[in-house]
Amino acid sequence: MEEKSEIKRAPIFFIAVVLIMLIMSLASLVLLIKTYITQGTFETLNVILSISAIALSIYLLLQMRRKPITLGFETLKVLTVIQCTKCDYKSIRNFNKGDYVLKEVGSCPKCNETLLIYSIFREPEKKEKG
Repeated sequence: MEEKSEIKRAPIFFIAVVLIMLIMSLASLVLLIKTYITQGTFETLNVILSISAIALSIYLLLQMRRKPITLGFETLKVLTVIQCTKCDYKSIRNFNKGDYVLKEVGSCPKCNETLLIYSIFREPEKKEKG
C-alpha cells in the first residue's frame, strides 16, 4: 500500500497578514527611532511592542516553513466480514458507510441464501521489527 505524503501549505491570506504585520512593526520602529533622534523622547512601551511584533512575525514565518507536526493518528483500514446464513461462504470487503452487524447484504453465490454482515473490525497494525 502506498501512502501519500501531503505537505500542507500555509494559506496565502495568513502569510500576507504576517508579512503586513512585520512591515508595519518595522515602520513603527523606524518612526520611533526617528522621533528619538529629532525630539529626544523615548517611548519604551512602543519600542517593546514594535520589537515583540517583529519577533512574533519572524517566528510565525519560520514556523510556516517547517514540516507540520503529525499527531500520530493514521486512518485505519476497517473491514467487513460477510457470511452466508446456511453454508460456509465467507467474504471480506472494505467497510462501507451504513454497514452494521446483521445487516442483509444480498444472497449467497453458492446456495442463494441470505448474506449477513457477520462482523466489522479494523485491520491489525503491522509492527516493524527493529
